[in-house]
Amino acid sequence: MIKLRHTAALALMGWYLFVPPQTRIWWIGDKYYDAAAPLSKWTVERSFDKAQVCEAARLAIQEQSGDAANRMSHAICIASNDPRLKVY
Repeated sequence: MIKLRHTAALALMGWYLFVPPQTRIWWIGDKYYDAAAPLSKWTVERSFDKAQVCEAARLAIQEQSGDAANRMSHAICIASNDPRLKVY
């Protein structure tokens, strides 16, 4: 049996579409998206109520051409209660 506080916690959970920071190897080099950067450096592109909607949005943008598609190829959906999002 799920207790009321657990039900409330599940209802409040959302999903974030995170995109990695853009960087360069050298100051004159080509820009690229650094998927190895710490999550604290990533940007929240959008937020969603459900994981499936977040993933569908990521895939829809990835199907476009150009920089948006390249950026979304490294994007990830993360639950709002993910321990990696805790502020120290």
